[in-house]
Amino acid sequence: MFEVKNVGALELAHINQTATYLGARLGLLGFVVTRNPPSDAVIRKMYSVYNDSPVMPRKVILVISDPDMRQMIEDRMAGRPATPYIQALYRSFRSRAQ
Repeated sequence: MFEVKNVGALELAHINQTATYLGARLGLLGFVVTRNPPSDAVIRKMYSVYNDSPVMPRKVILVISDPDMRQMIEDRMAGRPATPYIQALYRSFRSRAQ
């Protein structure tokens, strides 16, 4: 599930909204695409959503900001796939959330 937020800064309510969308119908992995990297409070909320998920596998919300998009575009322009970058974001999230 992808959600696009064209805001100056993500808020906790944005993460809560994305978390409510995740489930059996849309899956348990969500991406929030936004202009700027998330604040520490938003990152903590993403970890909270993951750790408080009552189902297995757990809900995962990843934020993709402009710097991430630039990196993926640069990778593609260099002939490399963007998939490893997203995988690294996911692995980093999982290792920090536990």
